Amino acid sequence: MKTARFWGILFAAAAFAATAHAQAPEAPMKPKEQAKLYEKTLQEMMGQPFGKVLSTIENWKFKALVAWEASNPTAKEVAKYNRNKIKFSKKEIAGIFGPGGAFKVVVYNKLVGTETAMVGAVDSSGMGAGKDTTITLEKFTVIRAVFKDNVLIQFNVWPIMDQSGMAGGMHLRY
Repeated sequence: MKTARFWGILFAAAAFAATAHAQAPEAPMKPKEQAKLYEKTLQEMMGQPFGKVLSTIENWKFKALVAWEASNPTAKEVAKYNRNKIKFSKKEIAGIFGPGGAFKVVVYNKLVGTETAMVGAVDSSGMGAGKDTTITLEKFTVIRAVFKDNVLIQFNVWPIMDQSGMAGGMHLRY
């Protein structure tokens, strides 16, 4: 009788643990893991229309950072839209824009984290200068998509980039 009771308690405990584990929320994905999912989905969307791709990116809670379009752009025209770390290389410009056509380029970003640091200094007379100044650095995932004749032909995903990496270029204004 005690053996049956032991197995019953053990079975009930195992069932409870399995249920509790199944109901526990999953830990959020790290930015690099999430970026791999974005890349996989965008790869499957190659050749899809402009609106469908943008809708997918916006459903991921990304916000438009830059958008521009041009017909048969020169390397100089493309370069004027370049930003610090999300720019087109000379090789990319030649490969993507070289054949000509009507192009649309969109750059989206999504806040994925922040880092905070407190700084301060003591001057020569022992007084605090800039004491307890807090600096917050925002980290983003960035997606750049290129469309030719309104279909996706190329994309890049940067899993983690700070604000300085997105600096420069012309900003999208609403």
